[in-house]
Amino acid sequence: MKSFKLAVVQSTFEPEQVEQNLEKMEHLTESCARKFPNIPIILFPELSATGYFLSPSLRKVAQKKDGFSFQKLSALAEKHKIYLVYGYVEQGESGNIYNSVQLIDPNGKSLANYRKIHLTPLERDYFQAGDKAVVVDTSLGRIGLMICWDLAFPELARMLAVEGADLLLAPTAWEDPYNKPFLNFGMARAIDNTVYLASSNHIGSSGSLEFFGQSSIYGPDGEVLARAEAYKDEIITADILIDNRQKLKDEFFSMLEERRLDIY
Repeated sequence: MKSFKLAVVQSTFEPEQVEQNLEKMEHLTESCARKFPNIPIILFPELSATGYFLSPSLRKVAQKKDGFSFQKLSALAEKHKIYLVYGYVEQGESGNIYNSVQLIDPNGKSLANYRKIHLTPLERDYFQAGDKAVVVDTSLGRIGLMICWDLAFPELARMLAVEGADLLLAPTAWEDPYNKPFLNFGMARAIDNTVYLASSNHIGSSGSLEFFGQSSIYGPDGEVLARAEAYKDEIITADILIDNRQKLKDEFFSMLEERRLDIY
């Protein structure tokens, strides 16, 4: 059975402190590699490289997708022969900025770059919305990318699943008092589509926002495989058994095959 262990980082990443955040990401990656020497993939939170904040200063920390943050994390991924998934403020081609997440492969190459499609009302004042769903083949399986508020939209998760995603990765910056919707959305998107799903949330504060953590990894049946405590620095892990998805679909979770596309 094809399987691997996924690591999800929950921590504080300071607004505008890019070098400090990258140093922290390096430290956490090194720590994770020592504690879990065979782990092949680490997921960091939304805008982890830049910190999550909403102000005109976002333009000051925006970078091209192959910019300083990528260069540093690319070298880190290659050093440890690991996939790294992280969020950052992306400088677009026409002057727009995007809330983006990048997936780097174990050779230090950019395998995928996803721009958040569903922006919150406050984010729309600063970011341009993305317009492309992203699913990518990896040596671990087929991975779909989402960001935070995307979890509230079953249509995107379904599209990624229909395109063959085995695992959905959703870096987040989800704030109090909305912990219950955060947990429910993650569970629902996993069980809706019989996919593994991981959400990596911030802790700490940014302006009036207080992030509660509770990062989670869900199985294809919606069961919680791992969950971080609230307001605590933590790295959680879970075994991802890709072949188990088909077993579950054969035994009970047959919804994807039974959709009535002639009606809806």
